[in-house]
Amino acid sequence: MAYQLELSGPAAHRVYQRDERDRADIAFSVIVPQQASGRAEGRISAGAWRNLGLSGGGGESFTGRIEGVPVGEHELLVRIVSVDTGEVLAEGGIGPVYVGDLWVMGGQSNMEGCGKLIEVEEPQPGVSCMYMGDHWGLAEEPLCWLMESPDPAHWQFLPEGMDVTEEKRGEYIRAARRDRVQGSGLGLPFGKVLLRHTGIPVGLLMVAHGGTSMSQWDAELAGEGGRSLYGAMLRVIREAGGKVKGFLWYQGESDADETASELYYDRMIHWTASLRRDLGDPELPFIYAQLSVVTNWPFEGPWNKVQDDQVRLEEALGHAAVVPTIDASLADSIHPDTDSLRDIGHRMAWAALRLVHGLNLAEPGPRYASAEWNAERTELAVSFSGINGRLVPVKRVFSFQLTSGGERLPLEARLDESGERVILRLDQPAPESCQLWHGRGLNPIVNVRDERGIPLLVFGPQSV
Repeated sequence: MAYQLELSGPAAHRVYQRDERDRADIAFSVIVPQQASGRAEGRISAGAWRNLGLSGGGGESFTGRIEGVPVGEHELLVRIVSVDTGEVLAEGGIGPVYVGDLWVMGGQSNMEGCGKLIEVEEPQPGVSCMYMGDHWGLAEEPLCWLMESPDPAHWQFLPEGMDVTEEKRGEYIRAARRDRVQGSGLGLPFGKVLLRHTGIPVGLLMVAHGGTSMSQWDAELAGEGGRSLYGAMLRVIREAGGKVKGFLWYQGESDADETASELYYDRMIHWTASLRRDLGDPELPFIYAQLSVVTNWPFEGPWNKVQDDQVRLEEALGHAAVVPTIDASLADSIHPDTDSLRDIGHRMAWAALRLVHGLNLAEPGPRYASAEWNAERTELAVSFSGINGRLVPVKRVFSFQLTSGGERLPLEARLDESGERVILRLDQPAPESCQLWHGRGLNPIVNVRDERGIPLLVFGPQSV
């Protein structure tokens, strides 16, 4: 009877990033029994056995690599065969392992996921997660476990009074595993949509951390390694193989104050350029969420400024897509709930299908394109791009504003007959200089959406 080989790598459910040929190399390591000295062979699933060299046995580790593994789900099988007789002396295997696409999940708490752990998205084989703690597994809610990360950056931005000694870390980890009631997010819904429409396995790399600002994510801190969020992120990507297919980002809440909001646009330009440079991919797809509603925030103007900057960033960044969230319902005062995060994950997946796979399952959704006054300047026709079908009919359109000199102009808003424009009607001719807004405020009532259910992005001020 053949001895059992103990494989110490790869981990089950690991996803390897496919290359331009839709293939990847899979390295492995096994402990070879003392009695099993011979030729090492390996194969993927039902493929042919490949000669991997000679193993001297002796209870030592043997490492090898199977090259050119195609996209899909596989089982890795390894055996030691007698050079003289061809007898199988030892064998073992591990699976499933996948060749597919890796997506990084960065930002703050809404990327971590803060939905209540009730009626969460069910896991699906082929969508995996590299959890904090550097272990792979089937992607299952919740995906983010901050205290389990080996990187101190994920311990240092914690509530005052939390003493993060190694002993205390263990206590916090056990308590979170026992008591956690929130944490569902957008990553698993995102991955399932991609898998369903492409057949390509998805690996999610969780690096988000709640409550963090762009100054804390500063790429200039990369030299601090795991003591910086950016350095910790780069380490995780290296641990996963060094190459990824794209980046998911949900952040900006912590920058929506009087000072940081003025820097947000330029910081995002610089940060994304640094990310693409450090990952060696100048066209890395970058998919990000626009800020949603909030019911308890002291800075209304800065919140709206970050939202408008996020619209303008889409074109400036290139190979990027902004995803609306303004229709979300909340789990608390600031975090979208489980159902809303599922919708946001789907929208990010539709964007990824467009950017990466050339599959247009859905247009980006309605966004401001232009506005035209009638001759009397009493009626403004607002046009949009990115509509899926038509705008959904409503009796009254909410959340549009026209201002002049800082004063709001009284207006009524409705959809026109084409279902492609919003008509704003004023009782008096508008002044020559006006500004147009949509979704202004912290918790606006919005009801302009297309037939795919995607809402109009928040924008403004837009000169009209």
